[in-house]
Amino acid sequence: MQNMNYYYDFSGQKFGYPLSLSINGFSRSVFSRQSSLEISYILKGEYEAVTADFSCMLRERDLIVIAPDTMHMICPKQEACKETVILTIHVDFARMSDAMAGDSTNAFHTVVCAEDKNRDFYIRLKQKIGELLAMLMKGRDNLYELNAIMMELVRLAAIQQDFSMEDLPLHSDSHENYMKAIQYIDGHYHEELTLSDIARQLSFSLSYTSKLMKRYTGIPFVKYLAAVRVRASLEELLEGRSSIEQIAAGCGMPNAKAYTAAFKELYGILPSDYRKQFRQNLKYGSKAPLQKMQKMALDEEQKALLRHFVEESQMPVYEDPYISIQKTGSEVVCRVHQKAFKVSMETDADGTLVIRFPAQLS
Repeated sequence: MQNMNYYYDFSGQKFGYPLSLSINGFSRSVFSRQSSLEISYILKGEYEAVTADFSCMLRERDLIVIAPDTMHMICPKQEACKETVILTIHVDFARMSDAMAGDSTNAFHTVVCAEDKNRDFYIRLKQKIGELLAMLMKGRDNLYELNAIMMELVRLAAIQQDFSMEDLPLHSDSHENYMKAIQYIDGHYHEELTLSDIARQLSFSLSYTSKLMKRYTGIPFVKYLAAVRVRASLEELLEGRSSIEQIAAGCGMPNAKAYTAAFKELYGILPSDYRKQFRQNLKYGSKAPLQKMQKMALDEEQKALLRHFVEESQMPVYEDPYISIQKTGSEVVCRVHQKAFKVSMETDADGTLVIRFPAQLS
């Protein structure tokens, strides 16, 4: 996340809420494996999305849904565009009750969609994301409305297996061994851990284990382990109660210097700056008895980047060459396209607004 020009973060993580939304400008490859459902939409530029099952180029206005626990990598294509800006939504099922989360492990599949690929799913998902953006852009702060939008996003993503999917399998017997390796790392990253430890635990040769990690992650084992440790430390970092030295020790890094270097390699900024930015985005009111949250507001440049998303997500109620009526969220918008005639408006006795047009329009 090196380019901070469009940076925005609406995160429920600080408060135990499952939904997060961010806008980031990427200028380097970033890989991730998270327990949450991830939905990413390309606002500017293009990048290659790589998983263990497929790789695919994503261009402006394309969308990808990434299933929980799916290792994936983002590779920006800078020669095509100087800036790559991505809108990302995470729904963290670990922050829901079991009754709300359901079987999140098996309910989702990773799928790429666009205007010409999985179009029906693309339109419905984009329209719901547009409602979420409209809510944030207008500063509405209704928890139940936010809950409804979040769960509708989950519902839509959970049924996407009914649509055709991007599926380019690698047909490799080593994939199961790779999954065993990363699962072992996930359970022991906070300990002193070497590639030899993993090879010995899984009864693999050292050279095979090294090639396995490099093949599926695209980076050496040492960098992968450092990134796992850094990602595992994010919640403690954002809480702001521990020093960088304490955080480094807690996640298994040898010292604060190594932790800081790994963090900057992964996110493009120092961990102290990352924490500072987060604390500026989400502040507590010191005088408010309930510590009311003050959320970071979208600036005009961010709104301009998102405006097409919100406008295109509006649901048409009626449309002809002269007038269109669209519903977005709780609002109904009426637009008149022809200015060469007179329009009269009046209010009935019951308070109904009546708009009258000529019977024939030229």
